[in-house]
Amino acid sequence: AVAILARLGYSVAAVTGRPETADYLRDLGAATIIDRKELSEPSSKPLESERWAAAIDAVGGEMLGRVLKQMKYNGAVAAIGLAAGAGVPSFTVIPFLLRGVSLLGIDSVMRPYAERVEAWRRISTDLPLDKLEGMVSEHGLAEMPALGKAILKGEVRGRVIVNPTL
Repeated sequence: AVAILARLGYSVAAVTGRPETADYLRDLGAATIIDRKELSEPSSKPLESERWAAAIDAVGGEMLGRVLKQMKYNGAVAAIGLAAGAGVPSFTVIPFLLRGVSLLGIDSVMRPYAERVEAWRRISTDLPLDKLEGMVSEHGLAEMPALGKAILKGEVRGRVIVNPTL
């Protein structure tokens, strides 16, 4: 998402809990790096200062709640994951009522075929292919136990391809 949005001309802020990945995120196109702690702390405020025009949230949980409270008027958040959980502890409907914020879900199963084809076409043209190689690592089946532990510890970045022939 960072690489695609940066290529399309957006100023992208990337959130990470691992400061050592800042250069990687900047290389993908992030203009700003935000420490995860800044957005993962609970807030009892129903709204916060407007900060984001749009967001893609792969985390869920408290972070999604904080992002929703910081959305600009008529902003939109695409919720694409739940790494921090399916619940939003500090959730309130205030951003939706007072700022017209939209919360968008994803659906890769029931989307009409033509829309899925168009999504893949857009990825093939909007994702800088020179960035793709740095996002993907290939591993054999024998590496899976150790790799699984590394993933759970948050030590793996990008996408993993499992090649059973390795």
